[in-house]
Amino acid sequence: MSRGRPKTRLVLSDEERELLQAIEMRYNTQAALAIRARIVLGCASGLDNKVVAERNQVTPHTVAKWRARFIQYRVEGLSDTKRTGAPRSIPDAITTAIIAQKQAVPPNGVSIRRIAREANVSASSVVRIWRTTDRQTSNDGDDQPTCFQDDASSTPASLGACQQKDRPKLDVKEGKKKQCQIGDVQLDQGASGVLKVSDPFADMTFAFQMAPVGLLVTRQRVIVSCNQALSEMFGYSSHELTGKSVEYLYPSRDEFQNVGKRAMITMQQQGLYSDDRIMRKIDGSFFWCHVSGRAFSRDEPFAAAIWCFEDISKIRPVTTKLTAREREIAQFLVTGKSSKQIARDLHISHRTVEAHRVRLMRKYAVTTVGELIARLIGRG
Repeated sequence: MSRGRPKTRLVLSDEERELLQAIEMRYNTQAALAIRARIVLGCASGLDNKVVAERNQVTPHTVAKWRARFIQYRVEGLSDTKRTGAPRSIPDAITTAIIAQKQAVPPNGVSIRRIAREANVSASSVVRIWRTTDRQTSNDGDDQPTCFQDDASSTPASLGACQQKDRPKLDVKEGKKKQCQIGDVQLDQGASGVLKVSDPFADMTFAFQMAPVGLLVTRQRVIVSCNQALSEMFGYSSHELTGKSVEYLYPSRDEFQNVGKRAMITMQQQGLYSDDRIMRKIDGSFFWCHVSGRAFSRDEPFAAAIWCFEDISKIRPVTTKLTAREREIAQFLVTGKSSKQIARDLHISHRTVEAHRVRLMRKYAVTTVGELIARLIGRG
């Protein structure tokens, strides 16, 4: 018998179900909205709030919140309401004067405290106004990159997490100075023929896209942006991955959830997490990959994080077909952990670990654990 108050039944029409599935799968859907759509679909299928929460890496309270919001407002209730915030304490005239001070003085001649005294505001207010101005400036125009923008107030029909544009043709102008554009990055070519990135933010975006290792930005384990190396590593395009759960890259849901639990604990303690694991490409083939990640906040490690993926299949090939549990145990064996340590990490008995280890030794045709580890890391 279920405890607590009975939940209101959540029933979807065919149109609502199709719309929620489209929101969940659309590549340019905001990560938070995609999670809300999955929550509603899970609740509509009859799953308990705790089960839905575990599958989406959120709390049961979050599931109950969006379940109730959908029942009351339907699909439109999944988008955030606009927040008015506290009333403005600094008049527009003073704000304009502070912005003008920044634009008028030389780069190294800015005295924040002097400007704050003249405007009769705090130094932190001056810094906040300047930062707001910088963000607004970087968001203006069609040539600015949008990979790291987060519009929490967007509606389901207008969301764009990080749309990858088709690579345009080089636009070369006459004269000594030439300009061209690669993706979202504007490049200047001088008389010497050396290409220079036109602004620092574009430089950061260009470095992200051209990094020789796979890079991934996630929110609540949903892909916000990925670079070219990661797309090529897994065989997907950026369009196919953006807005999808990282589960797409795992061999199974159990491995996705188990790695998430371990990463959550470690990142809350250290802010960082890394391991060697087996991942899955678009063609279904498996490969060994070294993965490391950093959370933007230890309090909420999965709220925003950046991950680095390095293909190590050349030195550690996957030569034998393994089960999901065998892959997890193999992942820990190569780190030198004992059966008891692996059992503690996987929340199973050490005898179960030893039984799977024996099967691994049989599959790899070895007689000792040392030989098994050597085969797993590609040295046997």
